[in-house]
Amino acid sequence: MKKTILISTIATILTTPVFADELDPLPATERKKLAYEYREHRANMNFLNSSAPHPTNGDESAVPNYSGQFHKSLPHNNNGMVAPLAYGKLLEAIQTGTFEAFEQIPAGGPVKLANPLAAQVYDLEGRDSHDYGIKPPPSLSSAETGAEMIEVYGQALLRDIPFSDYVGNAHIRAVATELAGLTDFHGPTSPATLFRGVFEGDQDGPYLSQFLYKDIPAGPKVVDQKYTGYASGQNFMTSYNEWLAIENGQNPIATVTAGPSRYIITGRDLASYVHRDFTYQAYHNAALILLSWGPSAWDDGNPYKTATRQGAFIDMGAGEILDTVARAGNAALRAAWFQKWNVHRRLRPEEYGGLAQNNPGLLHTQFTSSPVLMKVQAKYGSSLLPLAYPEGAPTHPAYPAGHATISGACATVLKAFFKDDAAIPSPVQPSANGKSLEAIGDVLTIGGELNKLASNITLGRDWAGVHYRSDGTEGMLLGEEIGIAILKDWRDAHPKQPTLTLIKFNGDEIQI
Repeated sequence: MKKTILISTIATILTTPVFADELDPLPATERKKLAYEYREHRANMNFLNSSAPHPTNGDESAVPNYSGQFHKSLPHNNNGMVAPLAYGKLLEAIQTGTFEAFEQIPAGGPVKLANPLAAQVYDLEGRDSHDYGIKPPPSLSSAETGAEMIEVYGQALLRDIPFSDYVGNAHIRAVATELAGLTDFHGPTSPATLFRGVFEGDQDGPYLSQFLYKDIPAGPKVVDQKYTGYASGQNFMTSYNEWLAIENGQNPIATVTAGPSRYIITGRDLASYVHRDFTYQAYHNAALILLSWGPSAWDDGNPYKTATRQGAFIDMGAGEILDTVARAGNAALRAAWFQKWNVHRRLRPEEYGGLAQNNPGLLHTQFTSSPVLMKVQAKYGSSLLPLAYPEGAPTHPAYPAGHATISGACATVLKAFFKDDAAIPSPVQPSANGKSLEAIGDVLTIGGELNKLASNITLGRDWAGVHYRSDGTEGMLLGEEIGIAILKDWRDAHPKQPTLTLIKFNGDEIQI
């Protein structure tokens, strides 16, 4: 019996293929060679893309005393004018591009500049941050900047009105009417769509994207999207001494008071969210929500969508999607920082408000004669912009907005991985007091709600008073370009190459 078993075992071994301990379609040396060639090929493809030009609006040389530029945290005189030598040192450091040079910039207080050297970090995926271009921001004295500031001042007055109450609200109607009559204003001007974005889906359904309302499946628990916001009625930097101290780089004395925990229902709630979020938080959460809906929500070009024996995870699944969203967000910040510091150095709205107070002759009469401005003057006794944050804007230039550039990149990545035209299951909106969610009958799509999410996060910074509309719109378009470049590099590295489809912000459909 034992002899029979032994012979049978030997026969089986002899007829079964023998595999090495390591199984791989390619020998290690061949794979190493191909990996190098792939990286070289992608580097060459990106190198062959011509670098975009970087035109400016000319304000730095045309407007006296650098009044059209960002100079927060540098020393200022009592009239709010930046010390010319200090601004010159900033320009010198940007030109030199060294850590040591930035350390030599004069300071008006203890607050630091926000990481200007980040503009010099090299990108190892997609195109280099310096290769991208955006159009110049509108100039300081232009009608467009004046119109944008009227919108920002309007938002400052209307931060505490619930989005659901816009239609029929007299204050909303008055601002909408004023914006509709302005030259070169590029946002919606009806009460129903006021302060919304301009891309597909932005003006459909509730003001907020479903991805800011839906529960987040976060590993072993589900997280609702109720947030502790800021109490209504709080506005900052409306007194001149407070404003000047903050511009000089002093830490704020005032503090913000917490409001109730609820779903986001007002502009102040949204401003609070984008004050405390981590860089790509909204898109990380959106990815988790989308992944919970299963393969039916995946883009049809994902090969695992129809696979019968293989599930997606590290390749084309949750692991890769979450990772790509994060990498796109940080690449977007690097490109935004280059444009902010090395090209445009656009002043923040609070600095524009300082000019409205001290040097209104530099500004367009469309703004200086605005009924919205007059309401702010009557309420606060100055022309300064009421800010939602005690410290005002961050200490980096306005154009383009960092939140917007992240939004453009991350939303683009998600639109590639998931079906643009798939319907959002069971859409909701918050109750009047924001304590619960209610079902609604609107038909909303993944692509439209991702566009709306990008606009919400972008315009949330306008609600706070720290950005203009053009900072956001152009930042989103820059981020979109970065997201597409990263996806192009990413695609060919896969053993089964996907063909993903997405609809750009301008409505064009493209394939990756």
